[in-house]
Amino acid sequence: MMNSQPNRRVVVTGMGAVTPFGVGVPLFSNALKKGQSGIRLLTQIDTTLVRTKGGGEVQAPLPTHSSLRFLNFATLAWREAWEQAGLAGHVDPSRLGVLLGTSRGAVRELELAHTLLEKRNPAAHGFLFADERPPALSELLPMLFPNFGSSPLGSSVASLCAAAGPVGTISAACASGTIAIGEAAQWIREGRCDAVVTGGAEAPFTPVSFAGVCSSKAMSDRWDDPATACRPFDRTRDGYVMGEGAGILVLEAEEHARARGAEIYGVVLGYAQTDDASHITVPTGDGLARAITLALQQAQLTPADLDYINAHGTSTELNDRWETWAVKKALGPQASRVPLSSTKSMTGHLLGAAGAVEAIATMLAMRESFLPPTINHHHLDPNCDLDYVPNSARPHTVRTAMSQSLGFGGHNAALVLACY
Repeated sequence: MMNSQPNRRVVVTGMGAVTPFGVGVPLFSNALKKGQSGIRLLTQIDTTLVRTKGGGEVQAPLPTHSSLRFLNFATLAWREAWEQAGLAGHVDPSRLGVLLGTSRGAVRELELAHTLLEKRNPAAHGFLFADERPPALSELLPMLFPNFGSSPLGSSVASLCAAAGPVGTISAACASGTIAIGEAAQWIREGRCDAVVTGGAEAPFTPVSFAGVCSSKAMSDRWDDPATACRPFDRTRDGYVMGEGAGILVLEAEEHARARGAEIYGVVLGYAQTDDASHITVPTGDGLARAITLALQQAQLTPADLDYINAHGTSTELNDRWETWAVKKALGPQASRVPLSSTKSMTGHLLGAAGAVEAIATMLAMRESFLPPTINHHHLDPNCDLDYVPNSARPHTVRTAMSQSLGFGGHNAALVLACY
């Protein structure tokens, strides 16, 4: 039953993360404070024939909940967030929703199935995926059909928490996780749900997908020192670095969380998504500027209220230049005052999971009063002239912050988060 309450406040009661630093939000927080890089030479795939050699790879042991790597990331992050929220037994299943984001979905397993079908030789798996025992073709194909693409992400997590309300998966390229969180908050504001499990998951390291991005020359080919390959907003940046993992948040209506005595970690005050309606891979800046403005309007705030921005900051020449331009257009004179940083400099670009993991980074900045740094920032770019919190975390009181994401196809999304 819908019970629309436009002013219903949406709060965060649980967070879970799987990142290149390992499983758990505490490990992630510690790495952000240290300015630590999780980027290393890849072990999952053979990179002999491609220019890019590394990424933000998760090397932690995975559960056996699923044969799909991105679902296993989601399971680990969900478990941490769900246990922190303490929601089990305290929500009507019909009022519990799930909305998650992913860009690539089960592409890893689809490539494997295609290889096994062509070769009829499980040993071919060793060339492609070096990290785990290959499933037999007879095991893989029946599993792959109902789990094809991105759709199983939402439904699989829904089965873990018995969510019987609205369930779905967002696939909007690299803005997927941010859009999922924003739309999940809307479900609660509209009265469709009392709580929603939201976020994103991604496992993009596959031979064909990885080679395709390499051939586009969008990724860095600086691998003499993997930890310094990703350098957002730096004049010497030469492309992004791919990463994998998951970020899950539990959102609740404030009155629902308070009634059960839950600890509240923050508030989702505003959200907006826009599209450039232009080139599929070249941002214009206008769409992001509108998203920032609209998100602030929904939050009933002005640029003067912002204390921090977690930037998309991919380390590509175009993104970083146009993102800087968009922030300056949206915030006006306040842009030079508001620090913004790219945690992708440490994690790599988690694609559809990036926005979710970065929303958690933003929550940590507010909860623990620090600014995550943009590491590897040593050369000033005249087109990128804001405060990027270079190289070292900074103590800072953060009461209200923004996390923003862009994606191929012209997707733009912005979240306004606040302390509780």
